Amino acid sequence: MKINFFSIAALAATLLLASCNRNEQLNPDDPGKATSMKVSLTFPNGPQTRATFDPNATSDEAEVKCVDVFIYNTSTGNFASHTHLPATAFTPNGSVVDADVYEYTAITKIPTTTGGKTVFAGVNLPESVVNALKNQPANTLASVAQTMSREDLTGVNGFAMFSIEGVARDFVENEDDPVNQITLRCKRLVAKVTVERSATIEIAGVPGTLGALQFAIFNFNTKLFMLQGAAHARMDPNWDDASYDPDHFNDPTVEGDYAPVLDRAVIGSPTIGQYTPRYAAENTSENKRKKEITRAIVRATFIPTSITQGTTGNFTVNSTHGITVPQTFYAVTPSVASGTSYFFVESIADAFASEFGGTKITYTDGYCYWDIFLNKTPLNTINRWDVLRNDFYKCNITRIVAPGRNTPDVPDPENTPEVDTSITTNIEIVFWHTPLTSNYILE
Repeated sequence: MKINFFSIAALAATLLLASCNRNEQLNPDDPGKATSMKVSLTFPNGPQTRATFDPNATSDEAEVKCVDVFIYNTSTGNFASHTHLPATAFTPNGSVVDADVYEYTAITKIPTTTGGKTVFAGVNLPESVVNALKNQPANTLASVAQTMSREDLTGVNGFAMFSIEGVARDFVENEDDPVNQITLRCKRLVAKVTVERSATIEIAGVPGTLGALQFAIFNFNTKLFMLQGAAHARMDPNWDDASYDPDHFNDPTVEGDYAPVLDRAVIGSPTIGQYTPRYAAENTSENKRKKEITRAIVRATFIPTSITQGTTGNFTVNSTHGITVPQTFYAVTPSVASGTSYFFVESIADAFASEFGGTKITYTDGYCYWDIFLNKTPLNTINRWDVLRNDFYKCNITRIVAPGRNTPDVPDPENTPEVDTSITTNIEIVFWHTPLTSNYILE
């Protein structure tokens, strides 16, 4: 059973809770009397039948497969209980409450006890994370790092989400009392990234044939706190130098990690379903060094129009080489004044470098790479270059300077990104439910 939720600001699904066979044993130290509570969950988006309110979410990004509710004693912060609700716990008789709220009701209850409780909810969490959160105090949600892979965050479990903050209530024995009815706001734990090329894109630099553009997410952060760090720094487990650990990050490992860049010259008015998004875990840093920052890498094949041929003492430039299939090529730059020469034959490139100087650069299989560092102009400058959960980064490439780099490895990793050199963009940061246009120049 698939359940989707929607809202422009946030959306709500109501869960009426009674008992659940996955409810954890209530904490025996809790002296309260048995009761139950009614919980409303608000999500970043909702039913696709109301997609005009949220044109940026696909049904996969909206699917709720399970909900885990965590209850803590407010006075001590100690863990009180946990209830797991599968999708089958929901009834399909939801009703529109208002423009921003869509209501669903569960057929089970969440048991608790009377007295002060603080409640959080996770959506589509992997079992390993649920088990790590159980029996731990509430303060660990914001202080103990959880490990979540790309698959954990966006895979078969669905898109992982968690409460924005806990809700504290003094529950009473009468489960129908309004005090036993609470609303929990949730966010996705990842950001969404799409990349498109402008219909009027400028191809600058070395003359040649640029192949189809693709992109992937590099420096994916695998460590996060379940509760987002306090505004405005949003400190995550790798935020400062003392806690930064490069082993917590990973890059794409298979060819399928790359997604096509949408071509606006071919698709003039794309729908959200025509984009192929990639997702990035939240990643914030104090120093904003390139090695710490999550980035999108754009790649394409390139075939230089002119290549150098010949032998030592007799090199010539050929602009009618007739090669149309991308292949490995080489670049040698003896000096700034002499410029760069390109080769398809490695031995000729070696001979040229031996005669005139310069280092041979290899473009394996003809691939070239450019960086997109996200979040250039956030509302709060401390978040510059940070990737924040539930944001949508919609990148529009307006200019590319070929041939780019020969490797996706970030250059000058100890430095911060340079604005308006390799990337130029105007960007605003909003939640996933609102379009976000970013214009990029790649050099």
